[in-house]
Amino acid sequence: MNANPKVSVIIPVYNVEKDLPRCLDSVLCQSLPEIEVICLNDGSIDGSGEILRRYAKKDKRIKVFTQKNKGLSATRNRGLDEARGAYVFFLDSDDYLHPQTLEIFYTVAEKSKQPLVISTKFCRLGKQSPNVKIYAPQQVHYNIATRPLKSLYTNKNRYVSAVAWNKLYRADIVRNYRFIEGIYFEDWPWTACLVASVSSYAYINENLYHYNTTSPSIIRSRFSTKKVADYFTGINFVYQYFMVHNKMAEWPFVRRKRIAQSLKMVLSKISKSTQNLDELEYFFKQKYLALAHDKIIKFSELSLKTQFRLLRLLWHQRHK
Repeated sequence: MNANPKVSVIIPVYNVEKDLPRCLDSVLCQSLPEIEVICLNDGSIDGSGEILRRYAKKDKRIKVFTQKNKGLSATRNRGLDEARGAYVFFLDSDDYLHPQTLEIFYTVAEKSKQPLVISTKFCRLGKQSPNVKIYAPQQVHYNIATRPLKSLYTNKNRYVSAVAWNKLYRADIVRNYRFIEGIYFEDWPWTACLVASVSSYAYINENLYHYNTTSPSIIRSRFSTKKVADYFTGINFVYQYFMVHNKMAEWPFVRRKRIAQSLKMVLSKISKSTQNLDELEYFFKQKYLALAHDKIIKFSELSLKTQFRLLRLLWHQRHK
């Protein structure tokens, strides 16, 4: 095993026996060989553990850690503690990589001297996989974002701004940040704080990450008061980070571009809920009014459709 890997790939694993071999194969065949693959079995009860053991025997770059189920945030945090690479890359265990993903990210990071590299594109997996494009890594074009949050939140592919994957992080930067444990939607608060901490980053426009849209999703699953609470927990977390780290000049922009989108999604999910609607509306009202009172969020910055949904929810709760 390489004592000084260039990239640590962190893969949380939980009950993904169907997709896990594809994920691991895509990492082991990377054109950048100097990597370590940190697989964290988060209490899987299917065949995922046996698959990990089999692959670890086949390739010494794979390091397997097994723990009782703690959730995605705690598992990623454990991965950060175990990582020894110069850079860190997060990979979900039901997704997979282009064969040159890590080499391209690493090459751009080294050439640009940036602490963070983001790809603004990714492949959404459907019934057919896209054709594999062959790159000359040294010739991959990149740009430098000198206003990191503005660049992140004005990207056409807004989904990229909210996820931890599809990004390469310099290890000495990323180890200073921890995912909020015990919540849903843990990616965006973590990503927002980390991006706010850098003065610039490099970005490329290549489809290097294959995202599985057919697997169960937190976004697509039934909404709950827990999920509502976790969204507001994330907002509060980012706000407090900006306060402590003297980033409040950036907050109005984040509030307009990211927080408003979050509230739009939450209200849309609530409006489509067929179970516990009154409970969801009441819970949302309490959380929203608390943040609005402290001017952490602003009604005037919401879209007209979101304003309408919010007013309807507040009116309905008032007249119950």
